[in-house]
Amino acid sequence: MAAHAPMAAALPPGRRSWMGFLFWLLLAGGAVALIASGAPLRDQSVELLERSGVAAAPGVRETALVIAQPEDAAAFAAESVLGRVAPASASPGEPIAIGPETPGLLSGVRMLALDGLAGAPGDAQHRVLLGRSAYAEWELVKEPKPEAARPWERTLILASKAAPGFPPAVEALAAAYLGGWPRLSAQERERGRAAISASFRSPSFVRRALPAAISTLGPDQSVRLLPRVRPALEAASSVLRAVGQASLADQVSAAAAAAPGPPAAAPAS
Repeated sequence: MAAHAPMAAALPPGRRSWMGFLFWLLLAGGAVALIASGAPLRDQSVELLERSGVAAAPGVRETALVIAQPEDAAAFAAESVLGRVAPASASPGEPIAIGPETPGLLSGVRMLALDGLAGAPGDAQHRVLLGRSAYAEWELVKEPKPEAARPWERTLILASKAAPGFPPAVEALAAAYLGGWPRLSAQERERGRAAISASFRSPSFVRRALPAAISTLGPDQSVRLLPRVRPALEAASSVLRAVGQASLADQVSAAAAAAPGPPAAAPAS
């Protein structure tokens, strides 16, 4: 049996060019559909930035418009608004900006995080933003029931377990535990100590959160939660000295000198 000729070769030239144009048109139509499908999420992101006043800062609105993926634009907008309205969701001890517009802005952040998660299932950043917005809403209403903590706690625990190499997840969980400590149950506080200790491996989180930990847990308990890692201990020593805990600062400094340093860089090949 003779081999069949390729389809393109079997078509007359005019027919071939028409088929090529039709194929190109289908591809272009698919690309337009993909772009259009992301437009509502991007529009929601820009609208929330404008409603919160964050868009007035130079370059913020333009950044949301040029970020390639609409899910990433949503994360950028949600993070920017949370940083303005509820910095305590990442840095314990910072205030929640209480005003008539705050509940609506936090609801907008939550919706952006949910829509971004729907477009990028399993994305750790959107899970963290969802948990942080839930914590901020919980903090805003000062809900006294211990079980009311669980939505933000469950969300942030899932985020930290799903992305163990993503520091913002466990750090957001630790920040929420510290911020809500007076209203947590004994079991939640036990989980909180583990999350705080894990987050204290990061020197930047130590500098950001140790003052709040000292104020909430007391200096001795806070120091006990520090991991024996030199960069973290060095950062803690500086913080302790700055807040007037000179004796503890000396002890932590001595522990830092005896702790193992960061891993040596691999030799160049």
